[in-house]
Amino acid sequence: MSELLLCHEPIASLPYYLEKAGVNLYSMEELCFYIAGNAYLLDKSFMSEELCTWVEKQMGLYKLADRLRDIMRSKGLLSDFAETILRQTVYLEEAEIAQALKTLREMEEKSDFECGKIRADRLMEQDKYLGAVYEYKRLLDSEEAVGQNALLLGNLWHNLGTAYARLFLFEEACDCYDRAYRLNQRGESLRECLMCYLLRQDEEGFVRVAEANRIDEMGQLEISNELSLAAKSDEAQALLSRLKVLGGKLEGPERNEAKKAIHDLIFKWKEAYRRSCRV
Repeated sequence: MSELLLCHEPIASLPYYLEKAGVNLYSMEELCFYIAGNAYLLDKSFMSEELCTWVEKQMGLYKLADRLRDIMRSKGLLSDFAETILRQTVYLEEAEIAQALKTLREMEEKSDFECGKIRADRLMEQDKYLGAVYEYKRLLDSEEAVGQNALLLGNLWHNLGTAYARLFLFEEACDCYDRAYRLNQRGESLRECLMCYLLRQDEEGFVRVAEANRIDEMGQLEISNELSLAAKSDEAQALLSRLKVLGGKLEGPERNEAKKAIHDLIFKWKEAYRRSCRV
């Protein structure tokens, strides 16, 4: 975890690994922090004997571990399980605890399919695109998807396509947007599909799909121009200008500073992409 947390409870010699989040937790404060910040991501799998054993052995909180096991044995609610943990550690403000529990209780009133969509949408909002991909695919492959209406399923395929596109996986994105359009008949899904063909530099595929969906040459030109305008946005032009300036300094006395500036830019891009690939 990147945030600095002041811990009063013991620090674990062996962390608790949250597989879904891909993070190690070393203290009760970190556990509470995770619950509060990711309440919408929690599901029944969070209530595990492994967590109870970690609380017992690594944190030395034997009574808390027993209470958590009692909730599991009685098939209690996830919100009750989380509240027991949150109130054990004097870390969160009451308002923060209340908000986390509110989110958990609202999720408990929804179907598994609805909860999955909320999780996937929230992951998209947080730029965690790979996690969103897994969640949208899980939803679309689930038995519950069979009973959903075409518009909802189409929109899920559209969102999955967007997640793929933001990971620069344009071939997969094309397929998803195509499936989305067949179901939801939204022009946006078809337009995004065609843009992905252009981003793949597949002009033949672009024309084929456009003509199959009765988009004439003028409509095709509008879509191409829209993508070109995006590439010429103020932000993109500012970046190109900066790179041009830095490139011009590579052969001069400021070459070391220019190399470092370029290296820092590349490093930031890599870090942003790595964050989007975290599950």
